[in-house]
Amino acid sequence: MKFGSIIIGERGESMIEPVEKKISKRTIWTVALVVIMLISIFGVAKLVTSPDFNASMIDTLDEKKATVLKVSLSAAATSTALSLLPGDVASPIANEIAELTTYFIIILGAILLEKMLLSVIGHLTFVYIIPLACILGVIYLYTKREVLKVLAIKMTIFGLVLFMAIPASIKVSELIYASYETQVAQTLQAAEANNAFIEEQKNDLAEEDKNWFEKASDYLSNLTSKVGVGISSMIKKGEETLSYMMDTIAVLIITSCVLPIVVILIFTWIIKILFGFDALEARKWLNVKR
Repeated sequence: MKFGSIIIGERGESMIEPVEKKISKRTIWTVALVVIMLISIFGVAKLVTSPDFNASMIDTLDEKKATVLKVSLSAAATSTALSLLPGDVASPIANEIAELTTYFIIILGAILLEKMLLSVIGHLTFVYIIPLACILGVIYLYTKREVLKVLAIKMTIFGLVLFMAIPASIKVSELIYASYETQVAQTLQAAEANNAFIEEQKNDLAEEDKNWFEKASDYLSNLTSKVGVGISSMIKKGEETLSYMMDTIAVLIITSCVLPIVVILIFTWIIKILFGFDALEARKWLNVKR
């Protein structure tokens, strides 16, 4: 006969019901999920959001930010120097260089966003996504709704993939940028050299003729004059600087804006393919609830 949760056999033997074994197994899984949730919130979350955890990537982003600021300042100096030439002879070049400021602002914004996401994504994943997945797992253990089990697994994988996406995008950008870092440095050096040349030419012309600024239009009509040649050479240096700046901006936009977005889109595509939500299972669960 059956007494409580124990079955008494014909020979007086007793054995625990399978139901009790299932309850014991369920309790173990519940405790395990709660422990994982607590470790995620109070352990892993603090670790991945600490400055030391992402120190190398933050240093890389800071170095790139410093490079962008240097190039931007050099472009501004060139634009200012050219805009001060008489007769607006270099205004078109100066204006085009000045308009590059918008691109530098976009690049700086992208770098700052990447730095913020490094900390925010870790916090979001291990304080919200992983604990929520654990809660869904616990609910599944007591309700046996398969949709909750599927959601818990997919949310866990989604959170981990999301956490890896930002560092991966920064690493890929860093690898590509390293190939062009020398080119960017050369651009900066060339721009600074051109700025120095323009200032030197202006000083030389001022020593040659104190009134060269007022008579520049006359000199420009005679390009063989020293002033005419000097102004033409300054304009040419400005054009070279503009060309260097455009190449550098293209590299910085690709490595700071385009590549991170492409990597994140690839991770999103992987998530959609491997862990797309089972709509049919969801409908069945909703029908049961009704």
